[in-house]
Amino acid sequence: MRFFNRSLFGLFLTVLTAGLLISAVYIFKNAQNERDTRNNRSRGERERSFTVFVLPIEVATIKPELIVFGEIISGRTLELRTSSGGALVQMSENFRKGGTVSKGELLFATDPSSLSADVQLANATVSEAKAELLEARDALILSNDELRASERQFALRIQAAKRQKSLLDRGVGTESALETAELSASNAEISSLGKRQAVANSMARINRAKSGLVRSKINLVEVQRKLSDISVTAKFNGVLNNVTGVLGGLVNANERLGELIDPNALEVSFRISSAQFANLASAKGGIKAVAVNVYFTGLNTLIPAIIERSSAAVGEGMTGREIFARLVGENAAAVRVGDFVTVKLKEPELQNVSLIPSTAASSKGEVLVVGDENRLRAVNVKILRKQGNNIIIQSGKLTGLNIVKQRTPQLGEGILIEPKFEGAIKIPIAPKGIVLTAEQQKKMLAHIKKGRMPDGVKKRIIDKITSGTIPKSMYDRITERMGP
Repeated sequence: MRFFNRSLFGLFLTVLTAGLLISAVYIFKNAQNERDTRNNRSRGERERSFTVFVLPIEVATIKPELIVFGEIISGRTLELRTSSGGALVQMSENFRKGGTVSKGELLFATDPSSLSADVQLANATVSEAKAELLEARDALILSNDELRASERQFALRIQAAKRQKSLLDRGVGTESALETAELSASNAEISSLGKRQAVANSMARINRAKSGLVRSKINLVEVQRKLSDISVTAKFNGVLNNVTGVLGGLVNANERLGELIDPNALEVSFRISSAQFANLASAKGGIKAVAVNVYFTGLNTLIPAIIERSSAAVGEGMTGREIFARLVGENAAAVRVGDFVTVKLKEPELQNVSLIPSTAASSKGEVLVVGDENRLRAVNVKILRKQGNNIIIQSGKLTGLNIVKQRTPQLGEGILIEPKFEGAIKIPIAPKGIVLTAEQQKKMLAHIKKGRMPDGVKKRIIDKITSGTIPKSMYDRITERMGP
């Protein structure tokens, strides 16, 4: 019995030990699984960062440049029209499209035959009016003489009537004699009144003759003017355009045969927005003081211009403001009416501003700034101007900070980044020209002189080469055509 109890107690201890071992293994296994789970969760939730190009904000003083497109127009144009119909009997050799004419040069003339006959008839009418006036004046002289004679006769008849009355009063005259004398005086008075009427008629005839003479002279001057207008001359030095007339052809009155354009009075017309107009108008001296440079497509030729006026109205279906600037300088001869050109205007200086890429800001003017622990934060800035692919912003609160160069959909406020620095954008400086050696000048001049191009363009290029310095683009173009 004692042996059996000892066996049971030993079995109990064995079972208890096995249970404790199993419990220890279970606890250890659970702890290890929990640790592995925690480590795996930590690795899966690790925060992601992005490598981003950033650039520092540098404060500067920038003079913005406004670039628009414009069209060359004529500031002085003369329409050439015929004053009367007929055949073209005279025509200048230069009267053709593109022809250059001088002031006072005869351009064309129509047949003067009918107008010459009209002038002769007008001269005859003037002569008739002069003869009528002379005759009216002679008639007035005769009428005055007759009036004076009639008045003397009336006076004599009055005296005779008084004498007969005096004789009758003394008893030596008769009633019949007195009556006859008074009737004679009455007839003389009536005759005098008729002569006065004749004088008045003569004076009226003179006035009518004078009026007729004036009308005939006016008609003569008008016909002579029409005769002189059949010959159309150039009112200023210029170039002809839209020429349609031919020698011997029939034309109608007031028919347009061409137009004369003054190449020294060209203007450029361009349109800017209302905000841009306000910015330019804020410059010292107003919009007329703004510097304007015109560049012709295909040529690296700078043509200075002076703003003269702006449109008085916006125009139906249009926006902004239309500006007109007059071209000045010798290079203005390189363009023609109808050419499309690039216009660059210098705006007033902006101080305490920065130039950044347009990709760095949103449409609402928001940029991403690198903050503490390389986390991004959004800052709203004021966009002042657009300059090509860059923008000018007011940089007061961003001075010394770094901003993201290009925004992407993945970037936003609070995102962790790894910044990669780039230098700030530099304000572009116009490239300098290439200085030519004497040998290069000689070779280029020989190549240009034997080339086929308009005389004006050739002269301009030769002048550039002769000056010793030419733009790089012109140098590359000429050397490429010259070959090795």
